[in-house]
Amino acid sequence: MTREELKKIYNQKKEKLNKKNLKLIAGFKRISFNEFNQWFNKDHFNLGCHYCGTTNEQSLRFYNMQRSGIRPDATRGGKRGKRLELDRKDPFKHYDDLDNIVWCCYWCNNAKSNFFTYEEFKPIALAIGKTLNEI
Repeated sequence: MTREELKKIYNQKKEKLNKKNLKLIAGFKRISFNEFNQWFNKDHFNLGCHYCGTTNEQSLRFYNMQRSGIRPDATRGGKRGKRLELDRKDPFKHYDDLDNIVWCCYWCNNAKSNFFTYEEFKPIALAIGKTLNEI
């Protein structure tokens, strides 16, 4: 991942106000890009989804399958699923707690949502990873 790509991810994850309903969207509040860049570990990123192991390359392949019509499109209009995303292991903690964020695939991020705890989600992630590998 290039510095520019990482900067884009950082900027997309900054805390902001939803213009439609004026609710705060959680994101980085106090962490600078330089701190986020220092946290980033390319080897760790290349291991894939923290939960199921789906790699960035596999994510892109699944994304392309959906966008080309091979599988139903769940990419939210092409906005999600192209690459690994950031997830908070504990949704009650902020993104600024860098020990709380991990790289995960779109499918795990959607499934975990803010509902499951980290421990509750582990067996679900194993099933997601197994199924994705079969595809």
